[in-house]
Amino acid sequence: MKRMLNDQSPQFLIKPGKFLTIISICFLMLLSCSKEIEIDTRDFIKSPVVNSVFNSKKPFFFHLSYTQVPKDIYTKMNDSIHVILFEDNIKILDSKILSDTLATKIYPSWGNYKLKVKIAGYDTLVAYDTIPQRVEIDDATIRLGVALDNYGDKIAEVGVTFTDPPHKKNYYEVILGNVSLNEIWGYLPIDSERELIDSVLINEGDKNYFPTTFFFSDEMFDGQEYTLRFRHRLTDSFQQRVVLRSVSRNYYMYRKYWTRHYFNQPTHEFGFEGLIYKGEAINMFTNIVNGYGIFAGYNESMSNEFRVLK
Repeated sequence: MKRMLNDQSPQFLIKPGKFLTIISICFLMLLSCSKEIEIDTRDFIKSPVVNSVFNSKKPFFFHLSYTQVPKDIYTKMNDSIHVILFEDNIKILDSKILSDTLATKIYPSWGNYKLKVKIAGYDTLVAYDTIPQRVEIDDATIRLGVALDNYGDKIAEVGVTFTDPPHKKNYYEVILGNVSLNEIWGYLPIDSERELIDSVLINEGDKNYFPTTFFFSDEMFDGQEYTLRFRHRLTDSFQQRVVLRSVSRNYYMYRKYWTRHYFNQPTHEFGFEGLIYKGEAINMFTNIVNGYGIFAGYNESMSNEFRVLK
């Protein structure tokens, strides 16, 4: 399964609240049946959504929308929107727009950020987050041909070594990608068919949800040097690097919930949109008070070329 990671990609709907029982008719091949399912009645209330994932290398960007049911998609905003942003309690942005996006020229630093979004007819949306301390990659290694996959292709083992800042809870994301002009331009999808070999990643419990990146906490190595290891198909076709992101807890929680949510989305392979599911819908994480979405920061470092191990 190949998917691209996009910091400004639309996110998904939370489903809390009271429920209404309805009857759905399902058809699978020659078998037909009826089933009672529960639907959140508050799904029919349009709610505001704000998404902004930020780091010091790019200016703040905001994507705004409304929830729309019953398909877990978003509709564009065309109402007057008032966006206010504070850095360490100092106002750095005060903008009124008639659009569903706001691209600024303001670069985040290492401060604490507070976001307010005012939309007529709704309570003010509020969110808080910060950019964590940058953690450098000490070493990035690759050992070629350690195993074969189900198709007989060679598998490489990647090692990413870094030192975790002590006495605080830290969260990370490791991304494998192709590099051009010192920037990641394409993410290599994680090979979830391979058995995980790293105890930290196994402890996170995300393998069965086909994550596009590795995200984890320092629960098992607080304040220590650690080498994260994973296996992956690697070729010589592109210049490849590892990116280590130091992410906020909001970012970490969002990535975990988003991965599970995306895995459990309806599949339309058999027609009858929305009636045949891969799994049960789950609640999405959000740190937007009075709305949905995510406002979260991260910092990142990029490896040099892989050091090849014999």
